[in-house]
Amino acid sequence: MAPSSPVLLLPLLLAAAAALTLAPRPSSAVDPVSTYCAKNFTSAQTQASISAVLATLVPRASATYYATATSGSGSSTIWGLAQCRGDIPSSDCARCVAAAARQVAASCRGQADARVWYDYCFLRYDDADFLGLPDTGYTIILINTMNATGDLAAFDRAERRLMARVAEEAGDPASAGLARETAKFGSDGTTIYGLGWCTRDITAADCGLCVAQAVAELPNYCRFRRGCRVLYSSCMARYETYPFFFPVTGTDDDADASSSHAGEYETVILNHK
Repeated sequence: MAPSSPVLLLPLLLAAAAALTLAPRPSSAVDPVSTYCAKNFTSAQTQASISAVLATLVPRASATYYATATSGSGSSTIWGLAQCRGDIPSSDCARCVAAAARQVAASCRGQADARVWYDYCFLRYDDADFLGLPDTGYTIILINTMNATGDLAAFDRAERRLMARVAEEAGDPASAGLARETAKFGSDGTTIYGLGWCTRDITAADCGLCVAQAVAELPNYCRFRRGCRVLYSSCMARYETYPFFFPVTGTDDDADASSSHAGEYETVILNHK
């Protein structure tokens, strides 16, 4: 077979590059967004309980996208939870949970309350039983450093309507704690992508309330911004002007699609504990 002409290959290479730009980035599985560590301890029994919980969570959550575990007794008891976002590929789930376990083991050694947030998963352990209790005390807000383009007031209205639908959907038991919505904005048809998801230990009603609380923070910090995330320990809410969840439905030829990545975010931490 004759070798392909570079002229014929060029359109294919450009199409492949565009697909990679639009697709959620694989690094989301292994790059932590934030880590929280608290409650110093010196007990070898507590450390053994933490190690046992992590060793249980990783394979279980990798296989089923969600797992809880408990180990130890008395003051050395540790409760843990790991969960992947329900829309991601199973291979990314396994990578994310394994990376999360390594992250807390390295960063939070000697501390009995550890949490780590990724785009694709969340992992937590504590020496207090937190399972089933909605937790919005510790808040991470990631604010895109760039404003949207065009009519900013119209963008803000479109984003608010979108995220209100996300919060409503998150509270529907049929959503299984994962809500994904899109909205068109502006004369060029730019798409805003909105997502909310919750840990599966809380009820659907509590999930809806949790996501609604996260959505309510957005105008306080992220008005007119191209993207924003509010992360709690039981849920999160996020919107972007590029596709970041699966399945990838974005077809916009928007030069702004690659301008909302994590490196261009400011971080605000609120600790209401």
